[in-house]
Amino acid sequence: MPFPPNAILGKFETSGPLAPPNLSAQIGALVTEVGGVDPTTIIRVDQDWKIHVYWTVKGNLTEFVCGKWCVNAFLESMGPGPEINLHPADLKIDLQPAPGANDYYAMLLIQAGAVKADDCSTPFKLVVTVTYMTPKGQPGPAAGFVEGPILQFYHP
Repeated sequence: MPFPPNAILGKFETSGPLAPPNLSAQIGALVTEVGGVDPTTIIRVDQDWKIHVYWTVKGNLTEFVCGKWCVNAFLESMGPGPEINLHPADLKIDLQPAPGANDYYAMLLIQAGAVKADDCSTPFKLVVTVTYMTPKGQPGPAAGFVEGPILQFYHP
């Protein structure tokens, strides 16, 4: 799946036996509201919203590397406040080994009320992560992140 033009691009690194040209990747993410305006950075606390994560892996080993991708998202409050793991059960996606570029996509649906806002509104910094997990469930030498926008949550 190609990255949408308004996706925020991040960093993805591979090392050791997976270092380029064996494996390299690009990652991007986008926030949208359910039933609202897309994309968004200002979200009502009583509204569901989504984080769309896109990554492409290419290189000499794409058809041989097996395991899973672990996808997660975090919010860090701007100023005093909570740090939030938005997907505590870690979304795991099977690698699909195939020659050439392999495209991946994950969507995290964040339920209304998952983020609280103080007073008028509360800003948070979004970070989305993708980590390679070996077939034995151990973190491997490939990971990426997108440092997303500051998201403002408010009461309607």
